[in-house]
Amino acid sequence: MADLEHTPSQGEAYFTDPESASEIARLTKQARLLTRAMGGPLDEAIDQAGIIDVLDVACGPGEWALEMAYLYPNKQITGVDISQLMIEYARFQASQRSLFNTHFHTMDILQSLDFQTDSFDFINVRLIASFMFRSSDNWPRFLQECVRVARPGGIIRLTDCEWFISNSPKTETLFGLCTRAIHLSGNTFSQDGRQIAITPMLKRFLRNTGCRNVQHKAFAVDCSAGSDSHQSFYEDMQVFLKLLQPLVISTGIANKDEVESLYTQALEEMKMDDFNCLWYYLTTWGENAK
Repeated sequence: MADLEHTPSQGEAYFTDPESASEIARLTKQARLLTRAMGGPLDEAIDQAGIIDVLDVACGPGEWALEMAYLYPNKQITGVDISQLMIEYARFQASQRSLFNTHFHTMDILQSLDFQTDSFDFINVRLIASFMFRSSDNWPRFLQECVRVARPGGIIRLTDCEWFISNSPKTETLFGLCTRAIHLSGNTFSQDGRQIAITPMLKRFLRNTGCRNVQHKAFAVDCSAGSDSHQSFYEDMQVFLKLLQPLVISTGIANKDEVESLYTQALEEMKMDDFNCLWYYLTTWGENAK
């Protein structure tokens, strides 16, 4: 009999392989693109004076944490991720760059965080929605852990995105299959699978944990042909859409040949001069009121 109390681990819930070398390259490029679009690793609206100890949750290959460590050598940056491969890569990069104010640990954030209470002044949480939906308790349980390890008055910041919007027919067809497959696997707040619908939830999550002075800021990455981000977006899609193929096929909404054909045609459209695409994000932050 299945264990009804079992909580899927972060690794079980992730719909691409967190131990994949191709994921390291993809997530590194994606993190750089996102940080650049946000204007840097910390928003100017956030008071940095009291921020010394920083936690980067689900840090992947450590790009955001490493950038923080480089720009703010007086701060201590800790990154955690479930992937041992990601953590080893982040540690190697920190060593190569002599960023001795960084610390990386393997950790499943869907379980209790292995830190003492009141450990951090700032907790950064970016793009974790993909493995948080499988249980309705995941978000509140995780954020209560963030509240526990954040110091009184410490900042918890959530950043996530909606799916891409483009003007290209095959690309939109493939994007639609992907969002529907993600929806069918239980990984959206959407009622119909047309969107991920995570961004409308972020402020509610923080308010429900008791955070005060909750604020948000929206921004978009222009991934269109001719934009500064187009090449990075294209390279991201080459890997990401390939990694999503097994999920789409497993839901039965398309077969292997159909998905592969759409993938090839979508990549061709993305290289066209008239390709236009936007990628929307929302970052939300609040102060720990405990």
